[in-house]
Amino acid sequence: MAPRLKIGLIVPGFSAHERDWCIPALLDYVRVLAQSAEVHVFTMRWPERAGTYPVHGAVVHALNGRQKMGPRVLGLWARVTRAIAAEHCRAPFTALHAFWADEPGWVGAWAARQLRVPFILSLAGGELVAMPDIAYGLLRLPGRRALVQKALRQATRVTVGSEYLRNIARAFCDPTKIERLPLGVDTSLFSLPTEQPPPEPLLLNVGALYPVKDQTLLVRAFRRVAAQVPEARLELVGEGPLRSDLLKLAEGLNVHLAGAVPHEALAEGYRRAAVFVQTSRHESQGLAVLEAAACGLPVVGTPVGVLPEIGLGTSTESELADLLIELLRDAPRRKRLGLKAWEQIQSEFALRVTMGRWMQMYEAVG
Repeated sequence: MAPRLKIGLIVPGFSAHERDWCIPALLDYVRVLAQSAEVHVFTMRWPERAGTYPVHGAVVHALNGRQKMGPRVLGLWARVTRAIAAEHCRAPFTALHAFWADEPGWVGAWAARQLRVPFILSLAGGELVAMPDIAYGLLRLPGRRALVQKALRQATRVTVGSEYLRNIARAFCDPTKIERLPLGVDTSLFSLPTEQPPPEPLLLNVGALYPVKDQTLLVRAFRRVAAQVPEARLELVGEGPLRSDLLKLAEGLNVHLAGAVPHEALAEGYRRAAVFVQTSRHESQGLAVLEAAACGLPVVGTPVGVLPEIGLGTSTESELADLLIELLRDAPRRKRLGLKAWEQIQSEFALRVTMGRWMQMYEAVG
């Protein structure tokens, strides 16, 4: 029998316990991976406590580095590296795997080189973009490009969650080592409704209220929609600094800012809606898009992340408004689009499918 794989994950933050949906896709990932491998999660910044604790069969090593900024960050990076090396001495890692090409990527690359183990780097955010007008993207910060490229060069494999991100990553590293390996969606939680009542004329967006998610674009487009489809409603799920601005922009419209919703309660919202709308300026993948599609919801919006692969992309506010008006008036088309997206989830993005591909990669590099 082949020895059990031992995987070290390096992440900026992780769940404090099994019901903490800190980063939902990572919690699901660890839960399933730990069924087939020995998993150690080295979480650099949060939760704000130090020590080790179990989550779904994995061992979480919390380094409590949230307040370590400036020169003190070097001490944090050294502590993470020492923790990884100590665990490697107990039993060697098959591979180290960092999510995000900033701190976790830099530390993971250094540790893997010192321990001479394969290193996998997953691009998972705005590491390869610069949007100074909204203060988003790692590359807008001095010196970050060199650090990111160094981590990418060190990586045995670089993974991306979408073709969109693969196209961006090709300019930063050897394209032959880039693999499209999305994080999967839990289809036991996000699934088709058991009954099919007529959906409400509800447009739904799920995401933090930050400029990169650009819900202002959605509210502006909805003003055009409401003029043509007066019964239409828009719901924004999420919290963030744009809340007050969005409330002002939506004045007089049938727009509801629902605030934060527990992750396990999102499926009910997807099943109530007619269309899921993404207006992000950048997404590395887009978990909410996948969750909505897993519930049979058609997905439309800006062509970033995984949306162009399973939904309808639009380029401008007027295009988005026109498409939403068409879909709200055409229930059969919505149903066809939703079913097509659901079928793609089952074949490509369901957690059981994606984790099988991740295991194959770990076995190939180990």
